[in-house]
Amino acid sequence: MNIVINSAAQRFGGAIQVALSFIYECRKFPNHKYHVWVGPGVSKSLNKEDFQNNFTFHYFDFGIIDFRAIKHIQKVLSKAEKYIQPDIIICTSGPSYFHSKAPQIIGFNLPLYIYPESPFVKELGWRKKLKLWLKKQAHIYYFKRDGDAYVVQTNDVNQRTRKLLKTDEVYTVTNNHNAYFTEQYEKYPKKLPSKKQNEFRWLTLSAYYPHKDLEIIPKVAKTLRVRGVDDVRFILTLKPDDFKKKLDPHPDIINIGPVNPEQCPSLYQECDGMFLPTLAECFSASYPEAMVMKRPIVTTDLGFAKSICGDAAQYYKAKDTESAADSIQKVIYDFELKRDLIQEGKQALRQFDTAEERAKKYLEICELTLQKHTSK
Repeated sequence: MNIVINSAAQRFGGAIQVALSFIYECRKFPNHKYHVWVGPGVSKSLNKEDFQNNFTFHYFDFGIIDFRAIKHIQKVLSKAEKYIQPDIIICTSGPSYFHSKAPQIIGFNLPLYIYPESPFVKELGWRKKLKLWLKKQAHIYYFKRDGDAYVVQTNDVNQRTRKLLKTDEVYTVTNNHNAYFTEQYEKYPKKLPSKKQNEFRWLTLSAYYPHKDLEIIPKVAKTLRVRGVDDVRFILTLKPDDFKKKLDPHPDIINIGPVNPEQCPSLYQECDGMFLPTLAECFSASYPEAMVMKRPIVTTDLGFAKSICGDAAQYYKAKDTESAADSIQKVIYDFELKRDLIQEGKQALRQFDTAEERAKKYLEICELTLQKHTSK
């Protein structure tokens, strides 16, 4: 197949991890020709020298996506498609904002549209709910207009996406940690200061999104201090402006700024656990990343988190500061609990496709979608 991998509109967040993993794993399937449309997020961690001559890279930067940008995206990518003449196009995280002539497979990773029971959605004011609804309708339009098939990361999301987009052409390919997370991962210089005695570091590896509920972290840090717990540090990876504007300052919070995917294993190695206060996810690679790095997980007690982690996480009541502090203390001071969570994490990893298996499944979906398209 002559395949276009479209990451042109992806700028940050988990979408970058998914796209990078797929692009790199495609090297193991050399019987195809790949044209990779590279956006600014992916370009930071992509090295063209790592690829064979069946890969061609095209670089784009469409900036912040608005309606004017969508018109520009259509014009520029239509020209690129006409030149390449691909058999099929795959965008691992949509919307792609591109109406192609070739059949297109699009990843769906927008949890707020399919989890209305999320505390984040429930607590929105009517103006924000209206704004979310309007954005949802626009995104549904672009997904349905541009996609021939869709890829999601859990079976629960699969069923909800079928209902949302009114189609049966939805396939489940589980996410996982990137191939960077192996026993032979490359070690980078330390990003954190030397540890103090008995210090326990919780890593929250995330860009800023309102539904991540990162604002709870300073509250938890303050609560722990009031309880006399002064040996806990929270490590964040936010853009400096987001950290300054969105979170209250606290001496137990260290923000190191965004980290490229290949540097993440080393950062996990510097920390002791993973804290994810998110209120809505289709999937978070932070879960399998913590599991493979043998780090205990504390996260919200919501259905999506439990469906991914099972017994491999210590849960707390979403948005409840005291409950979060309780769970964090339990993991720190209960050696058996911490050991059990790490062991359960090893078992949980078996339910996820490996990076190579994911790429293989993506390519099989490409072949199936192409067959259906040509038989029409």
